[in-house]
Amino acid sequence: MELYKFITLLLVSSSLLPFFAEAICLPRNSSNVYRHPEASGTADVPGPAMPFISAATARSPLPPPASSPTIQPPLPSPVSSPSPPDSPTHSAPTLPLLPSNAALTKICDVTDYPAECLATVAPLLAGEINPISVLKIGIHALQKSFEVATAVATKLIDDLSTSAVVKDALDTCVESFDSGVADLNDALEAISGHDIGRLSTLLSATITYSDTCEEAFSEQPHLESPLKEMDQHLDKLASINLAISASLQWS
Repeated sequence: MELYKFITLLLVSSSLLPFFAEAICLPRNSSNVYRHPEASGTADVPGPAMPFISAATARSPLPPPASSPTIQPPLPSPVSSPSPPDSPTHSAPTLPLLPSNAALTKICDVTDYPAECLATVAPLLAGEINPISVLKIGIHALQKSFEVATAVATKLIDDLSTSAVVKDALDTCVESFDSGVADLNDALEAISGHDIGRLSTLLSATITYSDTCEEAFSEQPHLESPLKEMDQHLDKLASINLAISASLQWS
């Protein structure tokens, strides 16, 4: 009988030995292992591992978002001051539009060379501006130009390197220029006497003198005039004087 009880106790102890071994190896409060199937009715399944987050990581602020660059509105381009006007290509002086200058411009506009008229007369303006006073200034300017041309021609004649053919042509020019000076003196007298017919004849003759000079050179083959530019200037001044005289109205 005693032997029977001992055997029974030994069998019961053997059946409970695995349970006690498992209970000893695994903590009863472990959160990663479910309860024994006998207690919950399900198999032991390990729970998901919880990531370890340090306190320093939790307190670390997120990096500030990258700020987009501030787009500045385009600055207005500076107002450029207007450019100064181009200087006139002709030699006429730039005059303020005063009443006297307006009158001079009106007188010069009747000529074929208004720019040259203004350039010649404007520097010599004095007193009242009218066609007669402007004409007198033009006559004196032409006289001076004839005298300058005569001096240049005479210097070329006296030059030993000047050929005989050129000297002959220059002699013709000097004679023509001298005649021009004389006719202009007579033209001033015609203005004083209000002799419009004689004035027109004398001023018309002054145009021919520069042409006579150039013809003296053109008559010789391959001979070029050294006074060509001066003769062109004389021709313009003579034309201006003749045009202004044609606009005169004698009282």
